Amino acid sequence: MPSSKTRIAIIGGGVAGLVVAKHVISRPETYSLTLFEQTDQVGGTWVYTDETEFDKNGLPVHSSMYKNLRTNLPKEIMQIPDFPFEDPEGPSFVHHSVIRQYLLDYTKHFNLHPHMKLSTLVNRVEPEILSSGQTIWLVTFTDLKTKTVNTKTFDAVILCNGHYTVGHIPRIRGIDTFRGGLIHSHQYRMPEKYAGKKVCILGASWSGIDITLEVSKYAEKVYLSHNQPKPLEARMSKNIEQRSGVESICGSTFIFRDGSSAEVDDFIFATGYEFTYPFLSNKVELCTKDNHVEPIYKHLIHMDMPNLFFMGLPAIVVPFPMFHIQAQYILGILEGRVKLPSPEKMREEYEREKNSLVESGLPIRHINKMMDRQWAYYDEIAAAANIPSFPPVVKKIYDYSNQMREMDFTSYKNYQYRIVDRENFTVCCCKPS
Repeated sequence: MPSSKTRIAIIGGGVAGLVVAKHVISRPETYSLTLFEQTDQVGGTWVYTDETEFDKNGLPVHSSMYKNLRTNLPKEIMQIPDFPFEDPEGPSFVHHSVIRQYLLDYTKHFNLHPHMKLSTLVNRVEPEILSSGQTIWLVTFTDLKTKTVNTKTFDAVILCNGHYTVGHIPRIRGIDTFRGGLIHSHQYRMPEKYAGKKVCILGASWSGIDITLEVSKYAEKVYLSHNQPKPLEARMSKNIEQRSGVESICGSTFIFRDGSSAEVDDFIFATGYEFTYPFLSNKVELCTKDNHVEPIYKHLIHMDMPNLFFMGLPAIVVPFPMFHIQAQYILGILEGRVKLPSPEKMREEYEREKNSLVESGLPIRHINKMMDRQWAYYDEIAAAANIPSFPPVVKKIYDYSNQMREMDFTSYKNYQYRIVDRENFTVCCCKPS
């Protein structure tokens, strides 16, 4: 007899996959769950490795974690709402190893391991439409230890395979003539290798700035190249020089868009990542160009196949708590408590919102960068799922810490935040360790 339970596949054992898994297994009478993870451990991008190209199975290294990385959000608002950090007195901006341990503790606390297939590569996710009109999913996967290949059938698939593995490399005229060191920030691990070098870092978002500050402690010169409307104003060491974007390269000479030039030994692209779903059947309509994924409703649901979900699309958000809300919204859809519009209505609503953002001057490649739009999004999907949204103090700490970063990104991680209640927080400066 077929199982009466809804069969769910989660692809990826990073934060998003773990959070969704926790909510799914909290209803054992309703769901059966299989979580597929291609490495032999959970944590996704929070699992540090010295490897930068291929792992022991010959697969591309998943994590982009570098050795000294600390979070760029205070842990007080990063934490998953139903699993607070154990050390409330410690620093707010913690080393990546603290997050990694937190995720191991989360996995153990909620007993997620029995539902996981580790060291398992998902080869293909293919829809099949039954005579009833229902879409089911055939997931083909390889056990990387035994090399055996199997296929299982699922009623819903939740993609949590991450967004920090395939680096975006913009085309630059003459780059083939450059003979120096060339990497994407995905491959960056430690700054010591740049001692005495002249380094150009392209991109001034979170990782570009972070890596610039690290490398400048060892390099002779760092050119922070970016196309921000104006130079960044924070105090930086004397060997950091801001330049506009890289226009072209001739050998070791970099020509910038403002007409200036510089001699460069090493080049680091901090230019973001590509959304990739290499296992997804071409029967699933999907466009991922220009850092944008369509046709996805509410940054989460495939409009034509509403039992296929995409986690991790929004950027510049508070991700762990967002996954907590999204997971419950997904279960609301699967259980019929959240009613979705028809595919046509979803597309109409989506196109209206997209066109409004583009007309306001936002490029398509930045639509997923939620920033101030994130709060209304959380409130909307939480209300639909009939669950609590974020308490106001989360937005207050988020906004305050961002203001501190904009004032001086060299020191904003030296502040400690403490949540007093739903509305209030305290902050104090502490010496960096």
